[in-house]
This record gives sequence, structure tokens and C-alpha cells, in this order.
Amino acid sequence: MKVTYLEHSGYVVEEGDTALIFDYYRGSLPEFPEGMRLYVFASHVHYDHFKKKIFEWAGKYPDIHYILSDDIEERGPAGKCTYIGPDQEIRLEGLRIRTLRSTDEGVAFVVYAGDKVIYHAGDLNWWHWEEEGEAYNEMMRRRYQHEIGKLEGEKIDAAFLPLDPRQEEQYAWGFDYFMRHTRAEYAFPMHMWRKYEICGKLLDDPVSEPYRARIMYVKERQQVFEL
Repeated sequence: MKVTYLEHSGYVVEEGDTALIFDYYRGSLPEFPEGMRLYVFASHVHYDHFKKKIFEWAGKYPDIHYILSDDIEERGPAGKCTYIGPDQEIRLEGLRIRTLRSTDEGVAFVVYAGDKVIYHAGDLNWWHWEEEGEAYNEMMRRRYQHEIGKLEGEKIDAAFLPLDPRQEEQYAWGFDYFMRHTRAEYAFPMHMWRKYEICGKLLDDPVSEPYRARIMYVKERQQVFEL
């Protein structure tokens, strides 16, 4: 399995003749071999997770399909788009796709592709903000833990998880909770706003000790991982 980090929350996962592209924002796609099947996911409408540019790819890649959160109103190429809401499950050719409800907008994706399970959180995260009141932060905690509870103990081959430096001391709460409640083989930080030192901070943080070896060190855009 080959993973390419594009930027922000954008990742590409290649396995055999299939490529999964998540939350494109900026960056360059890999050079795909002829005959590759592309599945393009957008978790919600926010500018840093969805760009209309993705629809242009249909002119270059004939075997492409878009799986888009239903809060995205833009209509893509006819016959190539599936819109999906929270807590739904669909089958699309060789994939089984289920969604969780985000704690922000849209959905998180769980993709079953052959014998691999891929999780992309979108903006599903434990969003704790010091400037918000206690009631808001408690609501976020409950909502996040409820959603991750749907994956309790599940084996996940690759997980893409927010690690947002804007949360300051609470930067890793969501990441840590996910890693302690699922069996994620590889965990890729995202949503770092180009402040990649936050990944090194997590690797040095005592909280990550039980799963540190499974965190992939994301240092730069267009970084490639061969798993």
C-alpha cells in the first residue's frame, strides 16, 4: 500500500489498481498507471477539504467516481457522483463505504477495500477550545467519543487523523482517544496547517508511548510512504 500526503488533510492511498483520494485541497496527484480506478472523497464543504477542481480530473481519468458528503451542493460529472450523509453505508463496485457523523461538518469515511480498512476522519475530532464554555466542550467530548465508539476495537490498516496545533494543550486529545480505542496499524496526522513540528511534538509526548511506533512522521508536502 502506497500513501502520498498532499497537503493539510489531503491523502492518496494506492493499493493494486485502485487509488483513494481524500479531501483534496492543494498538491499534485501521483502519476497513476493506465487503467487505475480512482475514488475521490470529500468529507465536507469547507474550503480546506473540498475543491471544485477535483471534477476536472474526470477528463483525464475515465474510471473515476466521487463520493461526497451531502452538505456539498456542487454537482459533479453526471453518473460519477455519489452523495452520502452521516451514518450511512453504501457499496460501490469493489468498495464498502460507511460514514460517521462529524463533530464539525459532514462525515468521516470508513472504506473497506478488499482486505484493507481505511479511515479518514475529515473534521471528526475532539474539538476542545479554551475560549468556549464548559457546556460546549463537554458536548464535543461526548459527541466525539460516541462516534469513535462505533469503531471500538476495530482493526484499521491506515487512519488519517486531525492533529491541530490551534488546540494548544488539547492538540492530541482526539488523536490519542482514537488510538486507544481502535486497532489502527498506521496513523497519519493531518490538519496541521503546515506546522509539521506538531507531529514531532506528539512523537515526543509521553501520551503517545503505547502507540508511538504506529505514528507516521509527516514532515512535508508530497511525502510518500510505502507500507
